[in-house]
Amino acid sequence: MKLAVSNIAWDMDEESTVANSLQSLNVRYVEIAPTKVFANPTSTSAIERSDYLHFWRNHGISIVAFQSMLFGRPDLQLFESESIRSEMRETLSRFIELAGALGVGKLVFGSPKNRVIPPAMDPRTAHDIAAAFFARLAQTAVDNDTCFCIEPNPEDYGCNFVTTAAQGLTLVKAVGHPGFRLHLDAAGMALAGDAPAESIKSAGELLAHFHASAPYLGPLEATQVNHRQAALGLREIGYAGNISIEMRPGNPGTAISAIGSAVALTREFYSAS
Repeated sequence: MKLAVSNIAWDMDEESTVANSLQSLNVRYVEIAPTKVFANPTSTSAIERSDYLHFWRNHGISIVAFQSMLFGRPDLQLFESESIRSEMRETLSRFIELAGALGVGKLVFGSPKNRVIPPAMDPRTAHDIAAAFFARLAQTAVDNDTCFCIEPNPEDYGCNFVTTAAQGLTLVKAVGHPGFRLHLDAAGMALAGDAPAESIKSAGELLAHFHASAPYLGPLEATQVNHRQAALGLREIGYAGNISIEMRPGNPGTAISAIGSAVALTREFYSAS
């Protein structure tokens, strides 16, 4: 298992300092929220992409995943209408193309409030709409040498569609496409009441990415989330992907310390290198 850290853990004005710290900690991978990095992430220039890619490469670090692609876009609702779905699909397709251009292997789709089932829609209809929607994105992902991943989000995060690991796995199987896989989040499973080891083993080879996290993206810790059981499940399926630390920035000036603690904890529980 390979350790990564998401850039939502620091403010952009700290990025150079954080990159130096990650390099000193021998962290070789990062996950990024493109909406945090680029002014217009769906329309980046070749120079913008090259500069950012080489910034990390100069620290011996590769970008392995995207997240938070619909940040700031509450208007894009999966179950609102076909026209809005079309715009949403086009927007996410641009992120997939950006991932392909940067050599990023996974895109994590969480966005809990962009996939709320309206009261008048029955769950079966929502499932069918989502399966068709993600099947098209899955092909776009394959065309760009990457993989689009669904993240189950618990009801605590304002989500009512794919809130458990089992529901996420059901959707992945329904889509049935190599460009669409499951992502699991340690805190999300804890909040949803999922058994981490069993959920991971059920997913098996359909699990493509994993977040080490705490509820509500707090500092990584081991009292509310059973990281040991998650790690056990990952080892049992022979998971060789990234364990990506996901947490919010803390108070100003605390990013380096918080990241260092999170890296140490993740290495302890997941034996990620």
